[in-house]
Amino acid sequence: MKAFIIALVVAVALGTLAAMLLNQQQRFAYQAFTTSGTRVSDPAGHSNLVGPHWNGVTPDPEKPSRS
Repeated sequence: MKAFIIALVVAVALGTLAAMLLNQQQRFAYQAFTTSGTRVSDPAGHSNLVGPHWNGVTPDPEKPSRS
């Protein structure tokens, strides 16, 4: 029983340490992948590549007319 409690305490301690470490290393995509060749920027106030009024729903394509 003593070994189980020690293992449980060690697992919680390692999990907490890993969570704190990963939380410090986390960055937004526009910060992490910024180079001279990318177009990733801060999304606040900017429109995306499909336009500012895009709602995420793709309309059904028109059916081809028969001649």
